Amino acid sequence: MKKILILTIASIFLSLSMLSLNLATRPTMVLSDEIHDIILDTDFSMPPQDDALATIVALNSPKINVLGITTVAGNNSLEQATVDLLRFLEIVKREDVPVFVGSNMPLVHEVSDFAKSTWGKWWSDEPPSMPLGGFPKKKAERQSAVDFMVNTVINRPQEITIVAIGPLTNVAKAIRQHPDFAKSVKEIIVMGGAIATLPDGAGNATPNAEFNFWVDPEAARVVLRSGIPITLSPLNVSRKTKGSETWYEKVVSVNTPVTSLLKQTMGPEFEKDPEFIDLMYDQVAIMSLIYPDIVKTVDLYVDVDINHGINYGTSVGWDGIWPGAEGAKKIKVQYDLDWKKFIDLFIKEVSRPPITKND
Repeated sequence: MKKILILTIASIFLSLSMLSLNLATRPTMVLSDEIHDIILDTDFSMPPQDDALATIVALNSPKINVLGITTVAGNNSLEQATVDLLRFLEIVKREDVPVFVGSNMPLVHEVSDFAKSTWGKWWSDEPPSMPLGGFPKKKAERQSAVDFMVNTVINRPQEITIVAIGPLTNVAKAIRQHPDFAKSVKEIIVMGGAIATLPDGAGNATPNAEFNFWVDPEAARVVLRSGIPITLSPLNVSRKTKGSETWYEKVVSVNTPVTSLLKQTMGPEFEKDPEFIDLMYDQVAIMSLIYPDIVKTVDLYVDVDINHGINYGTSVGWDGIWPGAEGAKKIKVQYDLDWKKFIDLFIKEVSRPPITKND
C-alpha cells in the first residue's frame, strides 16, 4: 500500500513538472511563429542589387507581411527607384503590394560630390530609364511615403516594424512630422553605418562613412537619437558574407517568377565572371528580422558625424557617451554572422513559391 502511495505521489509530481515545463516553453513557440507586419523603406534597384534581393525575401517569407513599400533616393534617383520597384512587383506577380513615393533629397538638401558624380541624375529632371521589360502599368499610391508611415504606425502603435535599407530621409521626416510616431514604432531594422570600434568597420562611400548614412547623415542622426528600438546592420556584419555563384545556382534550380528574373539579371554576371562575388548588405538586415539567431549583436551608443568635413556621415559606436554625443541612444549593433546558417536560410526564402494575394 505504501509502495502504491509513493508511486502515485511521484506520478503526480512528474505530471506537474511536465505541465510546468510545457507552460514555460509556450511563449517561445509563440515567438517563433510571429508574423512581422512591416513597412519596407528602400532606394530600390533591380537585381543583382541587394535591395531587390532583400525585397524578394520580404515578399516570399511567410513570417513577413509587407504592408507597403516606400521609396527614397539613394542608389537611384527617386523616380528610377519607384519605376524599377513597380516593374519588379509586376514581374514577380506581387502587384497587390502598394508603393508609396518618398523623398528625393536629403534633409538639408546637400548634394554630395560623390553622389553627384556617380549618379548625376539624382535631382535632375531627366526621366527614368526604361526598366526590364518596359515601363510598369502598376501605379504608385497617391499618399506620400511619409504620410503612409505616420498613419500606419499611429493607427497601430507598437505593431509595425520598419525595415530601412536605404538612406533614412523618409523615416526622419516621419519622426519630425508626428510627435507620437517614434514611441509608436515597434522596431526599426536599419542597414547602414560602419562602426570603427568593431572589426571590419571601414566605410565604403568614404574611408569612414557607409553609403546610406553618408547620403543623409542628418536623417541618420535623427533616427538614431529618436529612442525607437533599433537594430543596426552595418558594414561590419555585411563583410562576413560572401555571395557567389554557388548560392545563385541553388536558387535558380527551381522555377518561379523570382528565379526567372534572377536568371535574366544575375545570370549574365556569372557568365562574364564565374568568380563574381558581391557582399550581402540589405539581405542580412531583412533575414535577421526573421532569424535573429543568425547574427551576434552588441549594445552600443551610436551617433553620426554631421559636421561638413572629412568625417561627414561617419557613424561612431561606443559602450558609453562621449563628448559631442550627449543625445546618442543605445541600440543593438550586429557585428558577426553565422554564414552557413544564413546562406542556407536565404536560399530557402528566395526559392519559395510565390505568395499571392489570395494565399
